[in-house]
Amino acid sequence: MLELKLSVHAEQCIALLKRMPKGHPVRPIVEKDLKIWLKGYYGELNTSYYVSFLPENEYYIFYGLRLKDKKDFQMDLLLISSRFALIIEVKNISGKLKFEKGSDLMIRELNNVDEGMDNPIQQVKRHHLQFTNWLKFHQIRGIPVESLVVISKTSTIIETTPDNQQIFQKIIYAESLLDKIKELEDKYQKPRMTKNTLTQLSDTLLKAHHIYIPDIFQKYELSQTDLITGVQCTNSNCKCYPMEYVSASWRCNKCKETSKTAHIQAVSDYFLLYSPTINRKQFADFLQVDSSIKARYLLLSLNLFSTGSKRGTKYFLPKNCIFSPHDENSMKKGGFFT
Repeated sequence: MLELKLSVHAEQCIALLKRMPKGHPVRPIVEKDLKIWLKGYYGELNTSYYVSFLPENEYYIFYGLRLKDKKDFQMDLLLISSRFALIIEVKNISGKLKFEKGSDLMIRELNNVDEGMDNPIQQVKRHHLQFTNWLKFHQIRGIPVESLVVISKTSTIIETTPDNQQIFQKIIYAESLLDKIKELEDKYQKPRMTKNTLTQLSDTLLKAHHIYIPDIFQKYELSQTDLITGVQCTNSNCKCYPMEYVSASWRCNKCKETSKTAHIQAVSDYFLLYSPTINRKQFADFLQVDSSIKARYLLLSLNLFSTGSKRGTKYFLPKNCIFSPHDENSMKKGGFFT
């Protein structure tokens, strides 16, 4: 099982906004992108409420599963039972969504303005093809694969022409998800896999899953000098840079806040923004630690996988995870938006 979490893209935007000066010209673009990623997350969160009613002993649930066919592909949600697999693309889009027969385009009408958008039905079809290919490559046969687009809120209007009503077999509202799954259970009544085989498939999926951390400097055309280094104060009413490491604690010289663990979030920011590896010098420079010995001690305390020895030791971001992910409370207190 993969739990629902903020996407890597959202985590990167948060890390950027914490370390980008308020007046930086790229900041409004990053803020806009973060709002888009958060909107997607909240759509998936709303859908997860209905998914939570599924019997835990019958379904394996994977949020954000990223696999490789000829190209990487990531599914918002994958449900697997002994009878079928269901790929779900979740959309949290406001306004009216218009679908025309024979068109790969979806039109979104909002505030009397039409905007062309990628058709999520076509997107989930591609994921269906890629996942089917992935199953074949891994010699997993016999399990039917279905796909579906879920619109997270009922205030969004779905509209199409009378000769295109079949799309409503492929696009539904989140509150109808359990009814749709019941339809599939009635359609596929005979188990296609044993419990052991299902467990093995789940393990294979988790081993094949991999996260992707984009080059954020290239994406936003930034240089490393654009960002603030150091450990950010953990006091939500301060948030200044940098805290100073003194007497085995981090201390803010402005508000006098102290913390034993403030460096953990800074290392997570480094992994998200700079590189999935870090050495002692990079740690000391980025966190503004004035001693190589202190840097080594702090790095060792993180229990990261490492290679090399002495000053040549490299420490690695743990596989397929964000080192210190943000939660909803930290986002609300973060002041990420100007």
